[in-house]
Amino acid sequence: MRISIQLAVAGDMVKQDVLEIAEHKLGEMTEEEIESAIEIKIRTWVDRMIQVEWEVIEEE
Repeated sequence: MRISIQLAVAGDMVKQDVLEIAEHKLGEMTEEEIESAIEIKIRTWVDRMIQVEWEVIEEE
């Protein structure tokens, strides 16, 4: 199964990719289990792609 994914920041497309899940891994999964597997795959991809840095700025 191939899944097209696009990442947008503030409405601007910044990254596109295609994720794959081997058909044999899906086996006899239910629709809900397949959807959950897709969500996990996307979450893992997002965790690798996005980094947020922040710091507290002291007011003078």
